[in-house]
Amino acid sequence: MNQSNKKTSKPKKPPAEARVGGDDSNLLTLDNAGPIQMGFWVPNRVWATAKFLVPLRDFIAAKKKDGTLAPLTPVMKDFKTWVTTHSVYRMWVTSMIDQANAFVLTLDEKTREKIKNKDGDVLWIDGYDSFFEILNEIITTSPAFNDTEMVGTPMNGFLAVSMATEAGLALFHDTTFNLQFKKVLDAWNTFLKTSDSLDKLDIKYPEKEGSWISKAAKRAGVWHQMVHDPNEPGYGYNSWNSFFLRPFVPNARPFKGKPLININIGCETTPWQYEDDVKFETDFWIKDVNYSLLDLFGGQRQWAKLFEGGQVYQGFLSATHYHRWNAPLDGFLVRSWVEPGTYFAQRPGQGEDKGTWEGTESQPYLGHVAARAIFIFKHETCGYIALICIGMVEVSTCVIEPSIFIVNEGAEPVPIIRGTEIGHFEFGGSTHMMIFQRDRVTLEKWAVNAKRHRRDPKPTKMGSIIATAIGHEED
Repeated sequence: MNQSNKKTSKPKKPPAEARVGGDDSNLLTLDNAGPIQMGFWVPNRVWATAKFLVPLRDFIAAKKKDGTLAPLTPVMKDFKTWVTTHSVYRMWVTSMIDQANAFVLTLDEKTREKIKNKDGDVLWIDGYDSFFEILNEIITTSPAFNDTEMVGTPMNGFLAVSMATEAGLALFHDTTFNLQFKKVLDAWNTFLKTSDSLDKLDIKYPEKEGSWISKAAKRAGVWHQMVHDPNEPGYGYNSWNSFFLRPFVPNARPFKGKPLININIGCETTPWQYEDDVKFETDFWIKDVNYSLLDLFGGQRQWAKLFEGGQVYQGFLSATHYHRWNAPLDGFLVRSWVEPGTYFAQRPGQGEDKGTWEGTESQPYLGHVAARAIFIFKHETCGYIALICIGMVEVSTCVIEPSIFIVNEGAEPVPIIRGTEIGHFEFGGSTHMMIFQRDRVTLEKWAVNAKRHRRDPKPTKMGSIIATAIGHEED
């Protein structure tokens, strides 16, 4: 990407037109929703999700009509029973469906025509039973490769509108509901770790619909510099999850610069946002108040205080790219833990502007509320550095691995060498932050100008320099 090496210090009533990131000159419709820039994970575009959801919804409706729809799996049956027998949650789920359907009725005539169901009704989700039937279909198959925004994140495509409604916001911020929904996500995760999930990596039929080994997937960079054997079943992987975690070939991502003065990017990331003079505590849920250190660190004041007045860089990870985390420096890992949180919660009120209906616009917010892995390192020259790896939507699992890198409060710091693998996400798109102490480092210009690089066609390579110790910029 074109990056300089220089450094520098609740939804309101929606408008009728389609929502889109950007200005009115580039409004997204069903006709221009894809293909996309691979590596640019942007699930807030409602009409890209429609291209994904409508065929799935119609497929299930057809199977139901001819009596071939598979029964709900045990976990989904239990989940539906739990919702149905708890009136508050049944109310929220029903209201969420109704509000999503009310929203699509406000759209222009051409778009309404495209999302009609087989009975001619303009609906996003057909009804209460359909909600569970679609979820059931999603968790019994592996994510498909496609050229829409929903590549690799089918559940997000299904929930894209409904989870940003007033009822959806209430539902997916509720701890009790999240504990029940986690069982559904865990069941899907279990399936994705079995050989049955390799149906879209079939070397006998590489061009089958949704194939991750198709020519289109290869053009999108799914296999570029990644370990694989095209002659082996599953390209050498024993499950969809192991494919999702595919590593780079040796030496594909060298860590650049000088370990004594440089900090590197530990994830393969596309820039999203930068902020300096970060506050210890803010109303992070309010528009344009982006980061609150106390909440980013899960209320652990002693660690949050270290970074007051410092700098935050945030980037996102496409579902088509590398999802392992690597240590960004030579030094010590002084604290690490997995902070539990939400899965499909979005920023309250984010539907108030075009381009903020769902998804990527909530990335700063998700750093405060979503499930995430938090690492705090100490570097000899650059001070304390934090890496926060944040699950988004389907990506509900953050794994610190090997276990030696789980450093509890009061434990001895663990020596670390940059480039060492320290954990990974499991399936889907995700986001991460790097946080630096005040007056310790100068960030690269591309990181400071992160917003300008949001549409870069390729992510910043893991191992790239992101920061240099102050006073050593010309070394």
